[in-house]
Amino acid sequence: MKLKVINPVMIMAILIGLVSCYPGGAEYYSDTDVVLTSYNDQFNFSEIQTYYLADSIRHVVDEGKEPDRTFDGYIISELERNLNTLGFQRLDTNDINAGQQPDVAIVVTQVIVQNYNIYYSYPWYPGWGWGYYYKDSQYWGYPGYGWGYYPGYPTYVSSYEVGTVQWQMFDPDNVDEDNQVIYVEWMGAINGVLGTSKTGTEGRITDGIDQAFLQSPYLSGK
Repeated sequence: MKLKVINPVMIMAILIGLVSCYPGGAEYYSDTDVVLTSYNDQFNFSEIQTYYLADSIRHVVDEGKEPDRTFDGYIISELERNLNTLGFQRLDTNDINAGQQPDVAIVVTQVIVQNYNIYYSYPWYPGWGWGYYYKDSQYWGYPGYGWGYYPGYPTYVSSYEVGTVQWQMFDPDNVDEDNQVIYVEWMGAINGVLGTSKTGTEGRITDGIDQAFLQSPYLSGK
């Protein structure tokens, strides 16, 4: 099965869908942490010896908003650490310019959205004093998302930013240039690790990236 290059916003949609199932809404930033991985089961990962990983991260933010690159270097270093642990060798731009072709290349993207938890009281439901209704107010133009409410009951709103870090691995030799299609061999994404609060962010980045590699044993080629 081949995976075409995946729209970063679509990955965010999947992750937000998982987070929205959290009972009572997220109370802490760590509550929104979700790790997602997928891969091409026809790709021979055992043939990977070298990889190219850019030093910069592509940021997807609201128009007019400056990207926060505070943790870019740390994210890259944690990905590099895990890839090197697998025995892969990282090539840099000088290597590429000298004619060395990496077996795979990895592109990293960060997406930031503003999330809202809306809490309302609905005493008509037996045994429940509180419920939650989760909507994303800025969902990149996807239809069907908006505000919801139940008339006549008090409503409370909490707001926080949630960032998703995602990376896609592709084979430079497996690109359909005519149709401009890049086939993804492996992708990973961690949701919730980047947001308004910076407390404990590096530890959560490490945990998320480590988990993505842990649940991807095929990367070792075994």
